[in-house]
Amino acid sequence: MTDNRKLRMALISAHSCPVGNLGGKDTGGMNVYVRELAHELGKQGHLVDVYTRVHDPKDPQIIDIGPNARLIHLKAGELEDSHKLVVYAYLPDFACNLEDFRKDNDLRYDLIYSHYWLSGWAGRLLQRWWKVPHFTMFHTLGAVKNALGIGEDEPELRTEVEKCLTRDCHRIIASTEREKEQLISCYGATPSRIGVVPCGVNLDLFQPMARVDPDKTSVLTVIRSSYTWAESNR
Repeated sequence: MTDNRKLRMALISAHSCPVGNLGGKDTGGMNVYVRELAHELGKQGHLVDVYTRVHDPKDPQIIDIGPNARLIHLKAGELEDSHKLVVYAYLPDFACNLEDFRKDNDLRYDLIYSHYWLSGWAGRLLQRWWKVPHFTMFHTLGAVKNALGIGEDEPELRTEVEKCLTRDCHRIIASTEREKEQLISCYGATPSRIGVVPCGVNLDLFQPMARVDPDKTSVLTVIRSSYTWAESNR
């Protein structure tokens, strides 16, 4: 495979919709990451399908999210936001419905890129069916959250799935060197299979600005200035 080859990619974000309203229980940074990643890969000429669960019966099945990139809603379980562990029980249906969509539309994918452990579980199953490389990105690690005591304890189910994914995936994408170290120490991941790719910035939205002297202006002035700039650049 050469660097110039245009790929058809299946991105998996099973439990959380990349175009969902931000600020909810399960809608935040990962949603933005997956959406922006799909958009950028599409701009580069790759064909990108992002698969997620239907959360609202009003959701159209297919939404264009950029050049060569689209979001595809699949029915799996109840049509509502559910606790992540409830979503786990829907993953076999999610994977089967994805496979049905692929066959019905005569699609062939060159690789799978899953996000979060639930999506990784589905991606691991598709990896076996399609015989293609599976990349994964965890975004957070259950073992690390438990060690730090952040929020509720993560279940053993999650940490076991994450351990299996570090063993079976072709490539793991970490956003920092620290995360790479945690994957190795917590799950015994093979260092050579981990790539560190820092999170990017959308330069169409965020740009360098002149530093502000706090002695000469107020926080409110800075906020108003930033808001005006963002509105004018939509």
